[in-house]
Amino acid sequence: MKKILCALALYLWLVPAWAADLQWAGTAWSIRSGAGKPCATHYANPKGAWVDAQGWLHLKLVRGADGQFACVELESRQRFGYGHYAFEVRGPIGAIDPNVVLGIFMYPTPDVGKDRTNEIDIEIARWGKPGAPQIYYTVWGREHPGARYVKFAVPENIDHSIFAFDWQPNAVTWQSPLQQGSAAGFEGDIADQPQKLHFNLWLFKQPNPANGREVEFTIKSLEPLSWMR
Repeated sequence: MKKILCALALYLWLVPAWAADLQWAGTAWSIRSGAGKPCATHYANPKGAWVDAQGWLHLKLVRGADGQFACVELESRQRFGYGHYAFEVRGPIGAIDPNVVLGIFMYPTPDVGKDRTNEIDIEIARWGKPGAPQIYYTVWGREHPGARYVKFAVPENIDHSIFAFDWQPNAVTWQSPLQQGSAAGFEGDIADQPQKLHFNLWLFKQPNPANGREVEFTIKSLEPLSWMR
């Protein structure tokens, strides 16, 4: 019985819980709560996401009353398929803290594939390395393990830009003014089934931002997501 209870506790810790609903960009979202990965503190704050009167989604990495930072993640209630997805992003893009990650990504449900498969990612991160490039575009294979990615650096003072990806059968491309005309995309072994769209702001391997400060990004979808299927 003790082993069963321990296994159940581990399962509940690993499987994310989704709390309050939020309406944004023409569709419904669930806000993550409770414990679990990828946040280094293993704590998700259901109050770390909200929409303002102008339609901007706010994601905020905050320090709680106990001194511990809490990450935030949204998951779309519906699944989305092939199409063009574009988002205006405001926040410390160029000055992203080395321990902080902002993610915008398609993620498979269990019936589509396991973790680290089928993903299409936009990430603003330095992955723990001060001075490293800040922008990463990644695909995780549908059939073959491993990731393919493009990374590039932007000036430290960049705090506002547009990021988009175009997902088509067996191909994905990304676009942003920050690419300065450089192409970014991959063909072959790309997700081919509708997935849920996620937004998260989290801590990579360390329980605090390197500078110890709270972090906030705001995001606006440039097209109503209710149009996408």
